[in-house]
Amino acid sequence: MVLVVVHSVGAGERMLAAANAVEGVPGVQVVFTQPPGPSDDRVADFLTAADALITPWERAAHERFDLVIAASPTGVGRLQGALLLLPEVSTDGEVVDHNGRRCLPSLSGLFRQRVEHPDAMVIGLPHSTAVASLQSTSPEIGRHATVVGDPVYDHLLDALSHRNAHRDRLGVQQDQRLGLVVSTRGPESLLGRSPALLGRIATDLPASGDRLICHLHPDVWVRHGRRQVLAWAGPAARSHVRFLRLGQGWQVPVAAADYVIGDHGLLTAYAAAAGKPVYLANPLPNTAPCSLGEAVARYGTPLDPAVPLGTQINWTARPSSPVAQLVTSAPSRSADLLRAGCLRLLRITDSARQAVADT
Repeated sequence: MVLVVVHSVGAGERMLAAANAVEGVPGVQVVFTQPPGPSDDRVADFLTAADALITPWERAAHERFDLVIAASPTGVGRLQGALLLLPEVSTDGEVVDHNGRRCLPSLSGLFRQRVEHPDAMVIGLPHSTAVASLQSTSPEIGRHATVVGDPVYDHLLDALSHRNAHRDRLGVQQDQRLGLVVSTRGPESLLGRSPALLGRIATDLPASGDRLICHLHPDVWVRHGRRQVLAWAGPAARSHVRFLRLGQGWQVPVAAADYVIGDHGLLTAYAAAAGKPVYLANPLPNTAPCSLGEAVARYGTPLDPAVPLGTQINWTARPSSPVAQLVTSAPSRSADLLRAGCLRLLRITDSARQAVADT
């Protein structure tokens, strides 16, 4: 029995990708649970929409599982079974929890709990540099870290190979440009720092015939509600921008887009890694040397608030390998790496591995 812990809608996409790595294994049952948290965090709605089998947290905390998969260390110390932890790595190279906060202290606490109950534990990270950094910062915890790739970025790479079909599905005409606006969460995000920019985008760019889509971090919708967010966006944005709903994937719009306007968030980095022309709404916060954030800052073009937006947008793609190389050290390999890691923790035999490979 495999238990997948979903702390937030934002972490849910990676958790579904991890579940997909093992749910096809004969005889393996995957169930999902939601840790205690705000009653209106929309996780239950997300899991229901994914047709997931859900078990209550209190029941999960009293059962033993063959494998527990989670994106955040918060609360999982109560759970029994081998653990695969898949935290996000920020553009500054920090391992962060489902709230975007540095989670090394939480990892330390989790490690102490696991010492008392010595089940196997693996921390799966997207890049070898993140593994090396964790090993340097905390050798005791870092020895559990390994590279598993980045499943959400690999989904984007797959979407890029079907770009024209995605543009047709989104209703983009052959002579139209598609602009994608992305905002992460927090006061330094595009929406948090420059909410009026959405109105400018909606006024300037559709005049050139551009179609516009906006993707906001799931936490923005959860914390403020769609009605309030659209009120902040203003009438021009409500009329000319299609706002993706909570839980809608971002890979297809990124793949279909001709250009992206974003901030310091990871989704902007993914767009840059895909070779999309990226325009930065705000000067990026101080970024760590040699980090993904620094690479995005070098790659992207800052928008000049004194110049009409339509004259600043150039939709010519350009080489993005410096960014792509910092997103993951195992591009297009996350499915295989996650599957192998899960099977190893589950102690699945070679014959079962072959059965999975044949499906």
